Amino acid sequence: MEHDPNEADARDSGAGGAAVEQFQRAALDAVRSARALLDAAESVIQEPAAIEAMVNTVSSMARSATEAVAGFAAAGGAGGSTGADSDEDEPSGGFEHISVD
Repeated sequence: MEHDPNEADARDSGAGGAAVEQFQRAALDAVRSARALLDAAESVIQEPAAIEAMVNTVSSMARSATEAVAGFAAAGGAGGSTGADSDEDEPSGGFEHISVD
């Protein structure tokens, strides 16, 4: 590997050189991450079963989340109190409504 005089100047310039080195490391990490993402995308595109499995998993997770939220709403949310001006001292369900003016 050849010695680049500009590289030595950048590294010898103190805090500025350290910032350049840190930026270079971050940029190289970003490039590696992009390559990994592209490799993964290529694998998924080449394997339709992987796409189907991913869609089924995301659909199942969305369905479970929807059912959980619907169950929470049907149970009355945070204890059945829907009014913002509730005067209860002890909120039920572990949640307390706090008005912010």
